[in-house]
Amino acid sequence: MKPKNIIEVTDFSPKEWIRLIDEAIQFKKNPHRKEKLLNRKRVGLVFDDNSLRTRLSFEIATHLLGGTTYFVDVHSVTHEKDGAQREVFEDIVETMDKMIDAYVLRDYSRQLFNVFIRKSYPPFINGFCGVGHPSQALADLAVIKWKKGTNKGLNYVGVCPANGSGVMESFAYGVLLLGEKITLITETGKFNGKNADFHQQVKCLSKRYGGKLILTKNSHDIIPQADVLYVDEWWENKPNYLARKIGKYKVDGVFLKNSKKNLSILHCLPAHPGREITSDVMYSNQSLIFDEAEFRVYSAMALLAYLSVFPIG
Repeated sequence: MKPKNIIEVTDFSPKEWIRLIDEAIQFKKNPHRKEKLLNRKRVGLVFDDNSLRTRLSFEIATHLLGGTTYFVDVHSVTHEKDGAQREVFEDIVETMDKMIDAYVLRDYSRQLFNVFIRKSYPPFINGFCGVGHPSQALADLAVIKWKKGTNKGLNYVGVCPANGSGVMESFAYGVLLLGEKITLITETGKFNGKNADFHQQVKCLSKRYGGKLILTKNSHDIIPQADVLYVDEWWENKPNYLARKIGKYKVDGVFLKNSKKNLSILHCLPAHPGREITSDVMYSNQSLIFDEAEFRVYSAMALLAYLSVFPIG
């Protein structure tokens, strides 16, 4: 496996990113095309929190590529039943490194994450550690290209909270790597970013590749021009985050009143119908949400293929 961690979309060049998008689409067409690529490779899924799509997609992806996954529940190996610390993070990682060829890591505490980033081998893929979700962003842009035939010349729009969204930030990076424009609609018309360097990264990507980030709180002028609308979960890593009111930024029939018929709507899931999006929108002809979820398998396959010793394509 390559000695390279995949922490954020910005770890790739535009050429690599486009190849990964195309690779994911090829896996959609034929999931069995590289069924021995990870033969005898062991992929550790190290998670400290709930996961459906990330865990399942990487388990299936590894299997389809001929490898084997091993799930490690972080809490169970770091704490005794009485809550006392069982083992230090460095010892856990050092032990796993002797047994695992590559990792997928979800660590909201970022304590294990901070150990993993000190090294590059065995490599790890960030499975969303509060910020950074490259496999999600790859699935998003791959399903768009699969549906529309291109990623170019589209009006990308996201609706999300002003205090940042790790998922939306990865998506924005992915769009900017393609040299495209993305508009984020927030309740204040501003966006702070969960990534401390988000705006610096945006500035750098825009200058280098020609894309652009636009921030606004006015959906009325933006939605009629949108080709892709990404609905954020408005997630926060704290109790009772679902109590937050979305107000007029809830994506429903009124929000979409003047949208294009061929608008493609995305949501990373889990969704909370009636809160940030309504059920009728989720299951409408405009929705790509569950195709997007399926593409998580193909994006996982593309990233694992990228980390393998064989070239992708």
